[in-house]
Amino acid sequence: RLNAVLLHRPGAEVENMTPRNVQRALYSDILNLSIAQNEYEQLSGVLSKLASVYEVRELLVKVLDQWKPRADLIHRICVAEDVVPYIDTLMAMDSVELARVLIEGLPARIDTLTSYLRNEYYALYPLYNFYFTREALVCRMANKVRMRESLIMDAIYRCSGAFECGVVDANADQPETSQIIMEGGDILIAREDILIVGNGVRTTPQ
Repeated sequence: RLNAVLLHRPGAEVENMTPRNVQRALYSDILNLSIAQNEYEQLSGVLSKLASVYEVRELLVKVLDQWKPRADLIHRICVAEDVVPYIDTLMAMDSVELARVLIEGLPARIDTLTSYLRNEYYALYPLYNFYFTREALVCRMANKVRMRESLIMDAIYRCSGAFECGVVDANADQPETSQIIMEGGDILIAREDILIVGNGVRTTPQ
């Protein structure tokens, strides 16, 4: 029997996917939100018979209700994604809205010629892949577009109050120049003493 499963219900971040950003999202096609939500309900229903099922968004709100974890998470995200000028805007949001924005994306401020010419609609892009997050690992992602997932999961494991566990953050343990990257589909925790490790497209042999 599993102790706990952490899932993310697909929402507006999937619905807002367009042909323009499908490649950035690492997809080969556009997801149908209603189908994705139906499949989520099936998965959640089966897993709930074997384990306690937690919702990522609900636990993220609990993290953001605490001032220091909120400030630390926002700072890490804004530095990683080069949007430091948005820190005050994010800090001023209530926890529910901030959780939504961190997952569904934050529209960019188009208030200068430079920002207009960048032709970017988002300061923080939607987490299109969060629907597929299933690992109990804080991974060092191969693609920057997925880094925020790891930062959010790290905050949830440490600060939501739902889990009593040690946390190993692969991003903190490796220097910026490290060739080590990993994604959870290639590293599965089968039991407390068993890891199943594969070498996939986004996991280096190192």
